[in-house]
Amino acid sequence: MVKFLIVSDIHSDRKILVDILAQWRDKVDGIFYNGDSELNADDDIFAGVSTVIGNMDDDPDFAEARSTVIDGITFFQTHGHLYNATAILKWANLDSMNEAANDAHAQVVLFGHTHKEGAVSYDHKLFINPGSTTLPKGSRADLGGTYAVLEVTDDKYIVTFYTRQHQAVPHLTVTVNR
Repeated sequence: MVKFLIVSDIHSDRKILVDILAQWRDKVDGIFYNGDSELNADDDIFAGVSTVIGNMDDDPDFAEARSTVIDGITFFQTHGHLYNATAILKWANLDSMNEAANDAHAQVVLFGHTHKEGAVSYDHKLFINPGSTTLPKGSRADLGGTYAVLEVTDDKYIVTFYTRQHQAVPHLTVTVNR
């Protein structure tokens, strides 16, 4: 089994990212940050972290999107704003990201931008938005912010969402067959 930490949309709250990384850095096989940090791309907090640019990030040294292969799993990572991720009255619009993920031959798609946590299987891929740790939106904003951990077994993806206090939110856990 391998694990991956997924965080997005801290919006200048560097302290929460330091806290999350201190909690998880030695317990995961990869770390993804999906944009809108409002920090510089060369900030030492991003050492060993796969990052992409968000619509609120000014540093052009962030990638717009990226494909990463870890332990045979291909991830497509984006903030989402360049792929029209926001959907009115829905969790997210996945169509444009799905096309890009197809081009990357990805099995897992990571994004942010909407500030709404969730994970869903769509077109034989797992899409994960960890939500925002700082400015959560949607019906579960009262959790006070979320991030996600993806566990991958031989036959399953298991996505667990955590609060800013590192408490798992069991009723949000999503399990999808690989």
